[in-house]
Amino acid sequence: MPNSVVAAVIFVLVLIAVIWVVFPLEQPPAEGQPSPHAIDQSK
Repeated sequence: MPNSVVAAVIFVLVLIAVIWVVFPLEQPPAEGQPSPHAIDQSK
């Protein structure tokens, strides 16, 4: 692939990563609620 295509793909991936960190897709849990992906292993 041309270097311009590789650079464009890397740029898009970095941009997506930055947006993901700034605006996470998972909403923060409500006050007092555990995270939805937290698995209860106490049993």
